[in-house]
Amino acid sequence: MGSITPPRAVEALPATSASEKILEILYRDGAVVIKNLLSLDSVAEITGEIKPYMDADYNSGLEVFAKQTKTVCGLAGKSPAAVKSILQNPNVKTVVNDVLSVTTESWWGDARNKCVSPPLLSSFFTVRVGPGSARQGLHRDDQDHHATHTHGDPKETTKLGCFVATSKVTKENGATEIVLGSHVWDDVRKPSVDEVSYGEMDTGDALLMLGNCYHGAGANVTSDSFRSVVVTLFCKGVYRSEENQFLAVSQEQAKKLDPEVQDLLGWKASAPFCGWYDLGHPYRLIREVDSVGSDLF
Repeated sequence: MGSITPPRAVEALPATSASEKILEILYRDGAVVIKNLLSLDSVAEITGEIKPYMDADYNSGLEVFAKQTKTVCGLAGKSPAAVKSILQNPNVKTVVNDVLSVTTESWWGDARNKCVSPPLLSSFFTVRVGPGSARQGLHRDDQDHHATHTHGDPKETTKLGCFVATSKVTKENGATEIVLGSHVWDDVRKPSVDEVSYGEMDTGDALLMLGNCYHGAGANVTSDSFRSVVVTLFCKGVYRSEENQFLAVSQEQAKKLDPEVQDLLGWKASAPFCGWYDLGHPYRLIREVDSVGSDLF
């Protein structure tokens, strides 16, 4: 009687790896772990900044999260350290841009018009999962955009996730269950539990995962271990973000952020005509720009 081959482990690469190698594994498997993406000092700084919100004992009440899960949302307005070490991390930016930037060409009269839409920050929050939390059902994150998958193309997705461990993440305390290779499946094939691998991480590691890859939070079967993760989801700029960044981060808070982060939050219009304000880029409301060249068109 033959034995069933267990799913292979999620491949882990050092943070010093070339972006080409990271993208190669990501497109091959749908997910990859980056070791030591954040230093322990950066993790401690993030943890300290979100502690007052965690201490408020807030629970989302959403069925997608187990009742033992505590969440803090809108991190772009609450944790400058998370903004700097995750949103502005060179490795993360390179991967996000490669996966989610949209470039199209169309005719505008007799001219060939080329438009590039940069990615947006879809949601930015942290979760702390306590003992007894049940596992999530396997799902795809790009279901938010009613995405369809028919061509077996790894990039046939609208979202990308970056999950940074701010504690040790193990199979026992609920590491993400991942069906490697499922990012190229069509929409009919159903994933099963016996196909999952586990996104185990040490503190400071990050799991990068395509939005078309089936996954779900694992069960925390421990009696005393808490799993803490900062969840960052990005989406293509032509889609609506999951978390409303204009309400999560006030205009006054946005003014203090670097321009590239302001753009990521949606303060830059998506070419050719999505998201403009008064026929121009909305960032004119929060940063000083020259009138020349600031017109959207």
